[in-house]
Amino acid sequence: MGEPVVVGVDGSRSAWDALDWAAAEAAARGCPLLIVNACSPPVAPGPFVPVSGTDGASVVLLRRAQERVRVTTPDIEVTSRTIVGGAAPALASQPAQLLVVGTRGLGPVRAALAGSVSIATCSRAACPVVVVPPARERGHGPSRTRVVVGIDGSDRSRTAIGFAFAAAAQRGVGITALHAWTPRPPADFEGRGEDWTATEAVERHRLAAALAPWRNRFPRVDVRPTLVLEEPARALALESIGAALLVVGSRGRGCVTGALFGSVSHAVLHHAPCPTAVVRPMPIIERSSAA
Repeated sequence: MGEPVVVGVDGSRSAWDALDWAAAEAAARGCPLLIVNACSPPVAPGPFVPVSGTDGASVVLLRRAQERVRVTTPDIEVTSRTIVGGAAPALASQPAQLLVVGTRGLGPVRAALAGSVSIATCSRAACPVVVVPPARERGHGPSRTRVVVGIDGSDRSRTAIGFAFAAAAQRGVGITALHAWTPRPPADFEGRGEDWTATEAVERHRLAAALAPWRNRFPRVDVRPTLVLEEPARALALESIGAALLVVGSRGRGCVTGALFGSVSHAVLHHAPCPTAVVRPMPIIERSSAA
């Protein structure tokens, strides 16, 4: 059955929504579901004080989570695990084909942030991470029920495109492939800006070229190429209202990229109104062996 879908729970409303989404995804993929709760040590560790990896609250929480999954998706294999330590490292360390987290935790600043755990998990994880916002009534955006993927022509968007096509095929829905760009300003105060018509033709060609190999691999997936003159994060957030899934690339891993994460990806997680998959670029050795 392969590696599981892993979901983090902490008792928040957003985490329960993430659990429901992860269970449905595991059922669709035909793989197990692993539910993880990260908790602080019950006492400060020391040379003579062993650290227990389980406390009563975590046991109760995980039992509730497993019972919920057995009701909603009874046909999948589900296990749970308590890990002592920070939530993001705990989740990112789990072998998984997909990690799922909510956008809000139980912290006092949850209204101001997209969720420190979700941001940190996206920057650390080796596999794709799906961030699930709190459940709400779906809007009627331009790509309602479709998979939306952001494309910029880089390696990170190539990997994201493949993930998006597979997700669309799995769900039996179409793809909106969005490429947003902003015009370059004039080189000097009196200079002329770029020729928008010529630039649009170039960008449209880049978009078509990025989609071509995936169209061939997934011929039954309806593809809607979309080119907009707009700031990318804003364009993606508007396009994905009511979407089944939004897919964006990340900058990968490392001490610098992990800290920066990616301005577009970071902004999208703050504003996207649907589940958002952050997909890191495939390592060069894997790309070469898959070619």
